[in-house]
Amino acid sequence: MMSTHKLRHALALAEHGNFHLAADALNLTQPALSRSIQSLERALGVRLFDRGHGGVETTAFGKLVVDRGREILLSVAELEHEVGLLQGLGAGILEVSLAPYPSALSGQLAVARLLAEHPEIQCRVRVVGYSTVVGDVAAGRCEVGMADLGVASGNAFVSEGLVKRPIYFFARPQHPLAARQRCALDDVLAYPWATIRAPARISAHLPADVNRAGRWDRETGQFVPALEVDVVSEFQVLARESDILVAATLTMVEEELAARELAIVRFSQPWLRLGYGFIFRRNRTLSPASLRFMEIVREIEAGLEKREAALRKRYL
Repeated sequence: MMSTHKLRHALALAEHGNFHLAADALNLTQPALSRSIQSLERALGVRLFDRGHGGVETTAFGKLVVDRGREILLSVAELEHEVGLLQGLGAGILEVSLAPYPSALSGQLAVARLLAEHPEIQCRVRVVGYSTVVGDVAAGRCEVGMADLGVASGNAFVSEGLVKRPIYFFARPQHPLAARQRCALDDVLAYPWATIRAPARISAHLPADVNRAGRWDRETGQFVPALEVDVVSEFQVLARESDILVAATLTMVEEELAARELAIVRFSQPWLRLGYGFIFRRNRTLSPASLRFMEIVREIEAGLEKREAALRKRYL
């Protein structure tokens, strides 16, 4: 018998090309995955994968099953989604993918507040790179994403901008740049940066020689910081213990500024801004859980904007 979980196993094996890697991704043991694939092959009466020392390759039958399997799993997800809509908010599921900055600023807090209101809701939250967020939305792995909107192009998506907020660099108080009244781009490029991969709208303003700040990815053309981080809510410790410059908003390091554990580097440019919003698929009715999550995010972001304004008056 063919089941959705066996289809998921086949898709994972085709994606990774290796039983060990696919099993890890599925949180299964390798023998369990092997038995599942063998059971699917017996049920269909064909070989889906050719096994070799270097891994596995999909056969013609395997490619057919993988292609159709994606469509089937997406249809199943849509059916589950529509059933959830009928059940309402109380029995809903929240599936969101968050880029690192929106996750740290409002996304995770919004999930917590939603669960405080409706503890019976099931949540699946992924914190991933901003380009992966769009892929998650497109593939139906989540209903709503929060990321830089520049990557959500095309008619397949609907986006809602939330934030355009200055980003600053922060360093330990003893850092060579901390005492300067004004810094140029060359000054901050002379030290390693800790942040995420910069979106195109920011990378466009960086020179070919980014010095110690990071490097250029030759394949993608993206700027990769010297310390690429996936979780930006706890990277302040990096600045306290080294000459690394961390890129953050004022509210993200408010406590460290008040305690004088971090100092603001006096470098500011109009293009150095954080910008993100909601991304979801067009022609899809959002679940009550997603709609309430988005409402809470808007409330949090409004409060953050007021707090940012107050901190700018205090420190800048």
